[in-house]
Amino acid sequence: MSATAPKTAPASTSGRRRRGGRSWLQRISLLLLLPCGAAAGIFGVFWWQERPLRQAESLLLSGSAEGPAEALKILDEWLKSNGDSGAGRALRARIMVRLGEPAEALRLLQQVGADKVEEMQAWTEACLLLERWTSALPVLEYLKDLQPDNPDVLHQLSACRAKLGRYDEAVAAARLFAALPECAARGQALIGMLERDRANYQKCVDAWDALLKIQPDATGLQVTPAELFLEYGKALLQLGRGDDAVRALQKSQSLQPSADSAAFLGKAFAASGRQPEAESAWKTAVQLNPESRIAREGLAELALQQARFPEALELLAPLENSPNLRSSTAFLLQRTHALLKQPEKAIVWKDRINQLKREEDARIQMEQVIFTSPDSLWGQVFQAWHLAEQQNPEQATQLLYPYVREDSHPFIKKLWSAIEQGSAIPGLNEVPMDVY
Repeated sequence: MSATAPKTAPASTSGRRRRGGRSWLQRISLLLLLPCGAAAGIFGVFWWQERPLRQAESLLLSGSAEGPAEALKILDEWLKSNGDSGAGRALRARIMVRLGEPAEALRLLQQVGADKVEEMQAWTEACLLLERWTSALPVLEYLKDLQPDNPDVLHQLSACRAKLGRYDEAVAAARLFAALPECAARGQALIGMLERDRANYQKCVDAWDALLKIQPDATGLQVTPAELFLEYGKALLQLGRGDDAVRALQKSQSLQPSADSAAFLGKAFAASGRQPEAESAWKTAVQLNPESRIAREGLAELALQQARFPEALELLAPLENSPNLRSSTAFLLQRTHALLKQPEKAIVWKDRINQLKREEDARIQMEQVIFTSPDSLWGQVFQAWHLAEQQNPEQATQLLYPYVREDSHPFIKKLWSAIEQGSAIPGLNEVPMDVY
């Protein structure tokens, strides 16, 4: 027994040393792994806690009509115990945009900021819904640089630029949009609308010709097929292409009968020398909308040509007190009273023609300044006037403020005062015609 002891003792000592060595390495490894394990544990906790956030976002992006509302229920329940979560409130803002609550979305994003692309897009969408064009534009410009091929950004950027009178830049964005895969038809539709708005009817028709080659039935666009064919027909009329306009307007009327399409169809028939069909179309328009100006003017003109003067006066009577009275209507009333041997009334309407004509010319010139020089002093002033006219005083204030000084033009001062006080803005007859 004693002879074997020395032999086994070293072996035992050596074994203890090896076990001691492994234990030391394990302790070092544990120390090294502890921070990683803690971090993983913390991450796992957060990942688990934020499951409702991911579920809500998934529902928001699902494309389902019920998705946003379901997402809001889940998120609001989670926020009851996580109300200080910036990510949660930012997601709630995105949901509110989809639910048609842009003011609430902006309130939330102003609190937590918009750091992610999705949050910035929610900001711009909310601004556009609230017609806060000046607030949306710089963010959209940034997003375009960040994501130059994002179709939603390009479409919104084009619309926003147009709302601020920057039509050249709006068309440029629309062309980028049209160049994207699967966006060609909608892009040409957008280009046509922009060119129509600034009265470039040939370019408008060119864009819509290209659109109809891609999408002959005009479906899947920003507007309905009936609306597209109506606007296409009106643009063709402006170019003197009566027969082509008839076909487009008949298409619109067949898709969705309306007073507008019938009234302009009457104009197209008249331009093509088809008077009986014009009269029939105008009568249809009056049946659909008794206040249709285009139709009543057309019927009154036919009555005057046939010496049915009392009938012409009767046709025009409903338009006399319209807040949107046009010089064309006033001219027909002046002619009718003159032919009825009523010189006093004819003189009254002649004076009214001059007043209305001046106001219409002022509006045209204002629009031309906005289209050609949107960044000039008067381009900005006239854009502010338009925004105020459209009941958007906040945006009008932002545009006009830099130009309000002691030595500002009286029109600018009067416009500023009206916007501040919420009173009537200067009328078109007060627009300065000699300052640009």
